[in-house]
Amino acid sequence: MLQSDDILIYAELLSNVGRVSVACDGANAIIASVSADSLSLTVGNHETENTVKLPGQVVSAEDAAQFLRVHNKQTRCHQWSLPLGPARNSQRREAPDAQATTPWSAQDLSPRSSIYCRGCQTPLVAEGRIETWKDLPSENWAEMMEFWHCHKPHGHEHHDNQGLASRGYGANSRLSGQTGVGLMDLTSLLFSQSDCSNVTPSTMPTSSDSLQLENTESRPSNGSTRLANQGNPMSCSNCHCEIGVSHQDQMSITLFKWAISIQSPTSSSSSSTISSAAPQPSLSQCVSAMLLATLSSSACSKTVIIPSITTNSAAEEQQQQQQLLHIWLFNQDITFTSTKQRPEQRPVSAVKVFYRFVGQAEADKLVESMTSDVQDITLPAAAAAQLRKELELSNGYLPSRVRNFNQWRIGLLEKWKGECN
Repeated sequence: MLQSDDILIYAELLSNVGRVSVACDGANAIIASVSADSLSLTVGNHETENTVKLPGQVVSAEDAAQFLRVHNKQTRCHQWSLPLGPARNSQRREAPDAQATTPWSAQDLSPRSSIYCRGCQTPLVAEGRIETWKDLPSENWAEMMEFWHCHKPHGHEHHDNQGLASRGYGANSRLSGQTGVGLMDLTSLLFSQSDCSNVTPSTMPTSSDSLQLENTESRPSNGSTRLANQGNPMSCSNCHCEIGVSHQDQMSITLFKWAISIQSPTSSSSSSTISSAAPQPSLSQCVSAMLLATLSSSACSKTVIIPSITTNSAAEEQQQQQQLLHIWLFNQDITFTSTKQRPEQRPVSAVKVFYRFVGQAEADKLVESMTSDVQDITLPAAAAAQLRKELELSNGYLPSRVRNFNQWRIGLLEKWKGECN
C-alpha cells in the first residue's frame, strides 16, 4: 500500500474534555486504525494510506475501533473523536499560565549574555555589556498608576499629564534604555544605544514602537488606529533585515525577540559560535503571547493587527487601502498534529484563532467604537506580512471542511514553551 500525502489528517488534543478530535479528507471507502502504542492513527483504503502522530495517547486499538467507524464511505471528509487513554486522561492539566507563555523573561537570561542577529549571526550586543536583566511591568501599568493617584482614598486632587510624567508614569512619559541593563518586554528588549553595535537605520522611517511601551493616549485623536511617528526602524548592518526600532529622543533601541538570538556568556572568550541549544521565540510565539496578554489584561479576545506606517503621504494612502488582519482568539490552549507538518510531525502547543481581513475604515470602527470588544496590536509591516503568511500556512494544516467558520478562516499560532539556560 502506498503512503500518500493526498490524505490529509489533522488531530487536536482537547484536554479539557479528555478527547483527541481527528478530521481527514482525501479518500473515500477508508479504514482508520490506531497503532499498538495508541500514539498514531492510520487512515487509508486499498490503494493508499497516511499516518499521523497523535498529540496525546488515546485508548487501545481495540477500544478505538468503535469510535473510528465510517458511516458514509462515499464521502472524502471524515471526523472522529477518540477518548484519551486511562494514563493520559488521569493527568489533570492546569489552566494556561500567562507567565509560562512569555518568551524570554529576565530570570531566563544570564548576565553578560550577548545578542546576535538571528538571520546572519552578526553581534548586536557584545558579551559582557549587559550586567542586569529586568522585566518591564505589564502594558497597562501606567494607566493603573495614573488611576490610583487620581482616585486614591486620601487625596482627590487632579493630576495632569505633565505632573504624572514627572513621577515616571504619565501618558507622555517613556521608558528609556539604561547602560548595562537589558529591559525585557513581552515581545522586545530595550537597550541603551551605547550598548548596541552593527545596528543601522532602515531606509524609510516608520511609526513603530515597542508594543508594551506604547500608551494609547499618545495616539492621534482623529479616530485612526494608526500610530504617530514614535521611532525609526533599525536593521542589521550585515543582512539588512529589520530587527528593531530606535528612539532618538531617549538614545534607546528596541530589538524584537523574533529577530534575534541570545547566547549565554562563554567560559572561553575565543568562542564565537551561537549556542543552538537555547530556544528562540518565533514570530508566531510572540504574537500568541500578545494575544494571551491582551485577553488577560482587557478580557478582549478580538484584535486588529496594525502594521507600522511610513511618514510619507503615499505610503499612508496605501495603508488606508490595504487589508488588515482581524484575529479572534478562539481557544487559548490546544495541542495539534497534522500530516502537512514538515519535515517531521510533532505535537505543537498552540492557540487556535479565527482570522479575516478588513479595510482600514472597518478596523477604525472596530477599535474606536464605544462598545468595542476589539483591541489593536501594532507590528512592523514586515512582521505583519509574515504573520499573514504563517496563518495561511497553518490553515492548510486542516482538512478543507474545517478550514472556515462563516466569514472567518481558522489558523494556528504556536505557543512559547521553551526554557533558556
